[in-house]
Amino acid sequence: MILKVEPLEVGKTVPAPLDIYRCSVVAEWVDYNNHMTEAAYLTAFGWASDVLFQYIGINDDYRARGNSYYTVETHIIYEREADLDDKLRITTQVLDFDAKRLHFNHEMFNLATNVRLATCEQMLVHVDSKAAKSAPIPDSVAVALKAIKQSHSKMQIPPEIGRTMKIKHKN
Repeated sequence: MILKVEPLEVGKTVPAPLDIYRCSVVAEWVDYNNHMTEAAYLTAFGWASDVLFQYIGINDDYRARGNSYYTVETHIIYEREADLDDKLRITTQVLDFDAKRLHFNHEMFNLATNVRLATCEQMLVHVDSKAAKSAPIPDSVAVALKAIKQSHSKMQIPPEIGRTMKIKHKN
């Protein structure tokens, strides 16, 4: 379920982190272990990204003009299980952006207990989908991202950002 949010208005205070997405674990998301599946975590994070896009001014008209973001890298860290009917809260921290790229991190929490369940770090590239190549972010989106980044720059960078996946051997 994707919530509808209003785009950021110039001059408005930007929450740090953004706390604009909620959902519940539905039966289709639960596996044979009676927990939310790996794919369902990505689905929920993907919907949180869609809410972020709405917040920065990306909507159906924007995409119809041939503008969009494509995900180029995702790193999910699964920390705790989510069960059927659990209510989830996903926050978003914009870490950085430039003329074509956007780097952010989502954190998923159990709404009732406020226990962090997972994180999802993503790098996206802005594209001209009609030309099928990367393209600069339009000024309207860049202004929104600049305001968010300025607010979020006061936050600590989560320690798992940029983490390399590897087996740590004891000597």
